[in-house]
Amino acid sequence: MGGVDVVKKVEFVRIHSDLNGFGLGKGTKYYFGGAEETIKEYIENGWSFEGYVPIQTRGAGDIEIISLVFQKEE
Repeated sequence: MGGVDVVKKVEFVRIHSDLNGFGLGKGTKYYFGGAEETIKEYIENGWSFEGYVPIQTRGAGDIEIISLVFQKEE
């Protein structure tokens, strides 16, 4: 068959969590500032958001760094 080969490009963008308030134990809050803006920017540039991968966690099990996964056909 003489089909057209589709090349898929994958890109990863790491986002660090930021402290957003103090509390005892699990009362401490963190957020991934800039994640939504990053996803929007990539989608507007033709990428599709495929999900995220937790990269690093804190001792209490909270996620500290995520990697956003984007894909684009070329």
